[in-house]
Formats: sequence, structure tokens, C-alpha cells
Amino acid sequence: MKNILLGLLICLGQISFGQESFLTDHFPFPIGASLNPRLLAENESYEYRAKTEFNSVTAENHMKMMMVHPEANRFDFNKGDEIVKFAQATQKRIHGHTLVWHNQVPKWMTEFSGDAQAWENMLKNHIQEVAKHFKGQVTGWDVVNEAFLDDGTLRPSIWSKNIPDYIAKSFQWAHEADPNAILFYNDYGQDGKPKKMQAILNLVKELQARQIPIHGLGLQMHINIHSKNEELASVIHQSQATGLAIHFSELDIAVNPKNDSTFVYTESAQEAQKNKYEFIFQSYQSIPKKQQYGITFWNVGDKDSWLRGYFKRPKEYPLLFDESYRRKPLYSSLLNLSKNEK
Repeated sequence: MKNILLGLLICLGQISFGQESFLTDHFPFPIGASLNPRLLAENESYEYRAKTEFNSVTAENHMKMMMVHPEANRFDFNKGDEIVKFAQATQKRIHGHTLVWHNQVPKWMTEFSGDAQAWENMLKNHIQEVAKHFKGQVTGWDVVNEAFLDDGTLRPSIWSKNIPDYIAKSFQWAHEADPNAILFYNDYGQDGKPKKMQAILNLVKELQARQIPIHGLGLQMHINIHSKNEELASVIHQSQATGLAIHFSELDIAVNPKNDSTFVYTESAQEAQKNKYEFIFQSYQSIPKKQQYGITFWNVGDKDSWLRGYFKRPKEYPLLFDESYRRKPLYSSLLNLSKNEK
């Protein structure tokens, strides 16, 4: 059945072989996507794009706390393992996301009670069990995700409330569990938020001064066609100046950020999106090669985007592939950009 469906897609012009090239053929750094194991299993076109267009994989949700640690005394790695299996079978790098976050936390953690030591033991156990399970398979981890507010203050969460110095300790625990993993701090919305950006830079300096292992910065890049290039450039430059590995870790570019129900994906909107994608890729190519961990798109096609699901924005078109997994015109512009940059 799979071969029949792929043949049909070829006839429809959605898939071709021979001289066809893919994203990974054109860029010297990894090009990734976050993936959903259900869609890999159920959707032929999704699986094909995931298999051919990318050489790095991030689990969109299935390595997060709620998914892998649903009960205090039970871990469930089944869905995360499915993504790892797919990545290994197709020779792709695996990036882990995420060990510590204030969101998607299982109920038993939110109801946990105990003194500071009990909280430390609980979080340490979670981090190390997950990191050890995927040790030797995952190249890097988003250790701590979104720890700061826009004003640069530490985000109120069960972790900041109950575990003093939880960020540093999380990095240390992750390193102990998997000394070879590349460890990232990951966050969003630094552009136009100088206090947030400075808080992240201060964190890096502090951890380095204390010899706490931190190796990279994840810049999520959930941006839109109105995001200001000069603000994005400033964030990229400041992040690069740390000397750490830089990962554009969750890239998508919204065209309808106000969720206008009458929005039409016009040629002008597509052109603005193309220009923004070109800027992002050009900016990444200017980062020293030794710091280029890669660019990861946040899922594959428009209908899979969290902007449609989580934010319920049905008229949003943020990715390189449309609802039928056909390549959009901006796809070709990125390939042409890669040729021009060589």
C-alpha cells in the first residue's frame, strides 16, 4: 500500500526522483524538523518529507515531562523511542527537547510536596533517568526551556519556587548523566526584549564562571513577517558572541499573527514570508561554522503547525510545505540562496 501511495504522489507531482534535491543537499549545517510519531505512522506524505528533507529530528512533544514521566514511579519512553527509531533508520541526528520546562508538567509534579532537598531529588531523578535512557542516541538536549520573562526576571514556576539555583543544577545533573551531550539553554522572543536577552547572556556568563557545563543557546525563532530584522540580528549577534553553539531551534514564520479570520495567503504575504526566511538563513550562514548546530523547523507542513493546533489559528501558513506537503515557492528561493552563498 505504501508503494502505491508514493507512486500516486509522484504522478501528482508532489514527489519526484532522479534529479530532485532536498534541503539537506544544499546546506552544510543540519536542517531539522520537530516530529509527531502519530503522523509518522499514519501520514505517508508527512513521513516522506520527514525522511527526505531533514537530517536532524526533534521530538515536538514526546520527550517532555508530561509524556515521559506520567507518574512518580513510572517512565514511559515508548513514543520518544519511536522517533529515535525513525531517526536512526534514516540516519538523522536526534536533538532532545526538553528536560526542564514550566509547561507540560505532569499533575503529580505540580502536586509534589516536600522540602528543598526532596524537590531537588525529584528533579534530579527525572533529568538523569531521561538523559540516561537516551544516552548515546541524543546528540544534544534543551536542558532548561524558557526560564525568563520578557523583563529579564526569572519566570515564576514550581522549579524556581522550590529549587534555588535550579537552572545550574539542571545543567550539572544532565552533564553527569550524559557527559557527551551538547547542553543548550532554549528560549523565545528575545528580539525586541533587551532585558530578556541580557538575562540569558548573564546566565551564560554565570554558569561559565562557575564551570557549570553549558554548550549552546537555542533561539526558537517563532517569528512573523513583521518581526524586525535589526532586532533579530542583534539577538543573533549577541548569542554568537558567547562562543556557544547556536541552534535556531523551533523556526516558523507566521503570516497572520493577529489571527484575522478573513486573512488570505496572498502573493504579497508569501513574498514577505520568503524575504524573512531568506534573512534568517543568511543570518545563520554568517555564524562561524564551528558554532552552527543547525536550523530546526517546528514541524513539517502548515496543517501540523502548533500555531494551528495550540493557538487555534486555522488561517496560518508558517512552514515550507503546504497542507498537502507540496513545496511552497519560498522553498526554491532558499535553495537558490544556498547556491548564491557558496
